[in-house]
Amino acid sequence: MNGISSYGAYLSNQYNNSITNNQRTNSTKQTQASNDKDEVKLSDRAKNLLKELRQTYGNVDFMVASYSSDEEADTYLSRGTKDFSVLIDPEELEKMASDEDTKKKNLGIIDEAMGKLSDMKDKLGDKKDEVTRLGVSIDKNGTVSYFAELETLSEKQRERIEEAKENKKEEEGGYIQSSRVKRTKVTADSVDGLFDKINNVDWSKIKEEKPDPEMNRFDFSI
Repeated sequence: MNGISSYGAYLSNQYNNSITNNQRTNSTKQTQASNDKDEVKLSDRAKNLLKELRQTYGNVDFMVASYSSDEEADTYLSRGTKDFSVLIDPEELEKMASDEDTKKKNLGIIDEAMGKLSDMKDKLGDKKDEVTRLGVSIDKNGTVSYFAELETLSEKQRERIEEAKENKKEEEGGYIQSSRVKRTKVTADSVDGLFDKINNVDWSKIKEEKPDPEMNRFDFSI
């Protein structure tokens, strides 16, 4: 990898990290509000279990909501503000709260999922910089699905950044604006399946989107 490409990769990584942090900060209240709304429907036993889960897994966002499709589950999971997100159907959480075997089974699933997702991200190499969120959902039947949200700069924007760096050109007092990004989500019924889908994402077929206007600037003075 030449110097320009390395710098482009660095900027992409910095951009993804900054916009992810911004999205996570902005979505915290929304996520908590959603959680609170769903928790109203839970029994005291289930609420206590949810509190226990959140205390035990400090780097995991636990969300409780009913959903009927992967797309609906993705919507909830994408609101996560931590390293990982876990979406549990309220019926399944109630089962966990009232049945020790169900609780042990699902805690085993969560433990295994967090470990496998962490290992998977490490194995992605350079592609791990495209991953903004990882999560797992457990529906009312106990069915498990794995989730990843991805984001990258458009090719035109990468070229613009590399050209600006190559020419040592500064725009807007040392900044260059990022006008477009690409985002997508993938789901699978196993971590291995998720790994394959992430590796096979064809960014050329994904439409560009406008990023958050507050987070669309790169500082060349770094």
